[in-house]
Amino acid sequence: MQEYKTLRDLSKILQLFDTLRFEERGVTEIAKNLSMLPSKVSRILATIEKDGFVERNPQTNKYRLGLRFFELGMVSVFHFPLRKVVRPHIEQVARELSLTASWAILRSSKVIVVDRFQNMNIDLLTHRIGLNLPVHSTSIGKILLAYLPEQEQDRILGSCDLVKFTEATCVDKQLIKRHLAIVRTRGYSTDEGETHEDLNCVAAPIRNNHGDVVAAFNITDDKSRTSREKLLKLAPYLQEKALFVSRQLGYSPLRRFYLEQGNDDERWTI
Repeated sequence: MQEYKTLRDLSKILQLFDTLRFEERGVTEIAKNLSMLPSKVSRILATIEKDGFVERNPQTNKYRLGLRFFELGMVSVFHFPLRKVVRPHIEQVARELSLTASWAILRSSKVIVVDRFQNMNIDLLTHRIGLNLPVHSTSIGKILLAYLPEQEQDRILGSCDLVKFTEATCVDKQLIKRHLAIVRTRGYSTDEGETHEDLNCVAAPIRNNHGDVVAAFNITDDKSRTSREKLLKLAPYLQEKALFVSRQLGYSPLRRFYLEQGNDDERWTI
C-alpha cells in the first residue's frame, strides 16, 4: 500500500511539469501545490534524478524534466501504431503545398503532436513533436474536440487552462462549443491567428474503421504567404487527404451510415 501511495505521489509531481508555462519548479512550490511534505517531495525527486528523469538547476535549486523523458517520448512516438500509416501522407502534403503539415491525437485531455514536417523558417515551440497543443485555439485541437460527446467536451474545456494567446483567441466556453458544432458540420476547423497571430491553419479529421475520429491532420503557414481565403480553399484538399488516410485505417462512409442506423453488417466494411 505504501509503495502504491509513493507511485501516486510521483505521478502527481510529474503532472505539475505538464505545461509550457513553467520550465522549472521548486520543492516548496510542489509541496504546497500537492499538500505534501517538502521532505517527501525532495526525496522522490532526488531518487528519479539519479536516472535522468529530472534535473536540478544549481543556480535556482529548482527541478525541470530530464532528457530521459524526452528519449522515452521519442521512442513512444516512433512506435505509435498509426504513425507508419499517416507519416508518408503528411510528408507528401508538406512537399506538395510547401506548407508545414502535422498530425496529433487526444490522450488524457491533451492534444499531442505525433509528427510534423516543417516548411517555415520560424520555430514553433508549441507545435513540436511530443508536446501538447492548446485544445481551444488550434485547428487540430478543435477537430479532436468537435467529434467528442458534449459531456466529454465540457469535461475537457472545464479542466484545461483557456489561455488568450492573441486578440483572436476565444476563451468563452459557450462560444467555443458553438464553434465546435460548426466544425463538426462542415468537417474541418481553422486557426486564424488564434494561437500565433501571424499564422493560419486548417485541420481535418482522421477516422478509424468504426468511424471514430482518432487523429487530426493539419497544415500551417504564415499569413503573409497563405491568406484566409487561400486557407479555406485548401480545406477540401486536406479533407480528401484525411479521408484517404482514414480509408487506409478501414473507414468507410457507407459503413458509418449503417452503424448509425444500428446495422453493423460486415459487408459494409469496404
